[in-house]
Amino acid sequence: MTAPSTGTVTDAMMADTLLAAGLDPEAAQAGPAALASPSYQALESCSAIVGGTFVKRMHPEVMPFFDPETAIAGAKLSVAGPSVLWSDPATCALAMDAAPSGFFTARQHHLQDAETLSAVMHALKAQHEGPALPGRFDPFAQIDRVIEAHGANGIPLPDDILYLRRLIAQAEALAESAPLAPCRNDGSASNILLGPGNKVLLVDFDRAGMNDPLYDLGALMAEVTDLESDMVAAFTAYHGSFDPVLFARARLWSHVDDLLHALWARLMAHTSERSSVEWLKYGEWRLLRLRVMLRHPAFEEKLRITEVAA
Repeated sequence: MTAPSTGTVTDAMMADTLLAAGLDPEAAQAGPAALASPSYQALESCSAIVGGTFVKRMHPEVMPFFDPETAIAGAKLSVAGPSVLWSDPATCALAMDAAPSGFFTARQHHLQDAETLSAVMHALKAQHEGPALPGRFDPFAQIDRVIEAHGANGIPLPDDILYLRRLIAQAEALAESAPLAPCRNDGSASNILLGPGNKVLLVDFDRAGMNDPLYDLGALMAEVTDLESDMVAAFTAYHGSFDPVLFARARLWSHVDDLLHALWARLMAHTSERSSVEWLKYGEWRLLRLRVMLRHPAFEEKLRITEVAA
């Protein structure tokens, strides 16, 4: 495993991207600032807005861990996201329609409104019914890549990493039996834009790939609330009715997603040039949530319900 590439997108690099997209760098305004806590936002890419166009370019330091071709395909083929106007796989850069007037970034409390949640789940369902993507997203392989990167860079892993990985390994059969759909593999509220009349735009397809659609659902349910009893409404808004087996499957995926993002944030806390970003705080919060759930009897129950336990 090679060490991550170094460097972030500089002003000169962003200017080159804007010119390549046919835009004037002098007219650009900076996009959202990087923020890990309390909301995971603008961490993998640098962005700018020129008129009605939003442009983003992935930071070189994170590119080895992403699949630019599939990320761009995810954005282009999405039926629930902005229209893509230009792209460059070599730098994982995109130019797309900026959000219309009146749209804003979702936060957890917005998603706890029943009508808003229903609209978001409708958009997510439409996303999963879209065209197939060229790459498969394997969260277990991603977890192991990030673990290897810790070792390659001499970064200590959590003391209980073997325990956490062994428990998560019990859910690996989920990937073998998964019905595949085009997924974002992203549960961050900040990557959902809400507009007038409960209109919804899904943005950020950096981790896009074919996957079990319940991975997307599980990750988003965990973003909405920490209480499983309250997650039932989110699940029902997506599925149309409550199914205990599929609900358990979605929840198991949310635990897998917690481990992936916790380790990813921990790695970036040690390797990223952006030391002001609260990577470690975010990663430790995801680890805390994961540990609580893996030690609860409900974890084993979900493995049995979904029949993936070894």
